[in-house]
Amino acid sequence: MRPTLLLRRSAAPLALLGAALLSGRGRAEDAIDTASRDDLLPEQLSLADAEQIFLARGLDLLIAQFGAQGAEGDLRAAGAHPNPNLDLGVAYTRATNTDLFYSGIGNNVPVNLWGFNVGLNDNNLIEDQLSGKRSLRIEASSKALAAARINIDDVKRLELSQLRQAYVAAVMARLNVDAARESFETFDKQLKLNQKRFDEGAINMLDLSRVLQAQLEALQALDTAEAGQQQAMASLLFLLGVRTGPKKISLTSGIDYAPLKQLEGQGVPSLHELALANRTDVKIAAANYEQAEVVVRQARRARFPDIALSVGYSEQCSAASCSSEPAFNAGLSGNLPVLYQQQGEIRRAESNALAARRTLDKAKAQVLSDVTQAFAGWDAATSQVKRMEGKLLQQAKLSRDLAQVMYQKGAASLIDFMDAQRAYVASELEYHQDLANYWSAVYQLEQATAKELRP
Repeated sequence: MRPTLLLRRSAAPLALLGAALLSGRGRAEDAIDTASRDDLLPEQLSLADAEQIFLARGLDLLIAQFGAQGAEGDLRAAGAHPNPNLDLGVAYTRATNTDLFYSGIGNNVPVNLWGFNVGLNDNNLIEDQLSGKRSLRIEASSKALAAARINIDDVKRLELSQLRQAYVAAVMARLNVDAARESFETFDKQLKLNQKRFDEGAINMLDLSRVLQAQLEALQALDTAEAGQQQAMASLLFLLGVRTGPKKISLTSGIDYAPLKQLEGQGVPSLHELALANRTDVKIAAANYEQAEVVVRQARRARFPDIALSVGYSEQCSAASCSSEPAFNAGLSGNLPVLYQQQGEIRRAESNALAARRTLDKAKAQVLSDVTQAFAGWDAATSQVKRMEGKLLQQAKLSRDLAQVMYQKGAASLIDFMDAQRAYVASELEYHQDLANYWSAVYQLEQATAKELRP
């Protein structure tokens, strides 16, 4: 009996991986260190366990999470008020008796003069708030943060589907090894039997040579199947983040056929509508388009000049008295937009907005293409699996068993038996491929609709 597909979440000792991933932004390095430990991989690996490990160890997922954290920093910087500028100054005038300066002053005695001034500039703070430039920066950064957070879910959507298909390929490779080994053992048993019959003179050298050839071909097929299994496991372990060399793991989830009740009565139009509502790449494109429109408004608002408000105080005194009354001053400073009014920046922003709009349209069109292809693949794979399980595989096994019995009784030739055995093995391998195609199509349909369709 083949193992059934495990679709429930496992509570294996993978909590340590999840805890490391969810320990907070301040412990991101600890999460990476924990995720790099290959000794946390269990020897018995179900599909649910593989998904948990992948979510903890996936480097692309970690990169997407760090990108969202960076976008949070950009949002905080966009909403920050500029710090005011403080100007402090000291002036010193040295005393002198030069007639050039003191001619005709009489009894005026030259003295050293000291002065100081204090100024405060708002660094465009008030204008930045009143003009709406700050609110536009916050809005644009908020759109970017929304896209970065959705990108995390998009990475999960794409790479979890890739992981599941790799798991299915590894299970199929294991089943192919079992079928190839069974075929080799069958021909090896027949070789030993026919060797005894040849020694007794019951068969000729030609029949013995044909059995030997079939046994060697089966051994070749077994070597090929084992190599395919190693390659499939290597691909799966790569996605799980294994970095210290091969690790022996047994896969416990099977790929037996299981119908999807959620797809009963469904077609491309309904699945397309579902995908448009759920697909994260469409949501990212929409957020990017909204951000591009905000940037256009930013570029146009930038034509309003940056105006800084300043206030100050200054005074000059000697050791005995002050030479002038205290002076207060206030002023405005800014650029005059008479030569250039941000035409280049506005044109660039408008162009980016148009490109973002077309990107959104392309994402929606891609959804229809993905759903159509995935549904067609699932429908075809379902029919093939049902046909295999209905009659084809059973008929191939029956033909092989009958040929084997008849050959042993002398009612069928060796060629008939070997042809029936090869046909049965080919049907079994085809059945494994059909099962793998079916589950791959299911995962591709889940990826296309961004919704889990399995029970």
